[in-house]
Amino acid sequence: MKKTTLALFIMCVCSAFVFSSTIENTNEVKDDLEDKIALSRLGGTTRGAAAQNRMFGAQSVQVEPEVEAYISENVVSISVQNYRGSALVEIIGTRGGKQNFFEVYDMGFEVVSLAGMRAGEYTIRITLGTEVFEGTFKKGLYGR
Repeated sequence: MKKTTLALFIMCVCSAFVFSSTIENTNEVKDDLEDKIALSRLGGTTRGAAAQNRMFGAQSVQVEPEVEAYISENVVSISVQNYRGSALVEIIGTRGGKQNFFEVYDMGFEVVSLAGMRAGEYTIRITLGTEVFEGTFKKGLYGR
């Protein structure tokens, strides 16, 4: 009887450790890279920049703009660096779309709400002057 009770006690303790480690793994914080929208550059011209470089000679260095976009629940966050001017954000899908403008002074940040847009796959297009960045993302039901 003592051996059976001891064996049952050891089994309960071991199963409690396994169960608690399983719970810890399901509550882990996910990496932000899962929410990052992969953007690709669609082109643009460099004529204006080339003319400007000839004008100022070796003093000016052309820096490429950096654009990042993240989706989190029911909003898209856009970050722009190394750019001055207005930025146009277009979110286009088969079930609707949105447009938004914001001004960037070397660095800018904008949040676009997806409230009222249906679940589905959307294309995001960010236009900075002559440069266009594009990517796709999926919006789930109720922002998930």
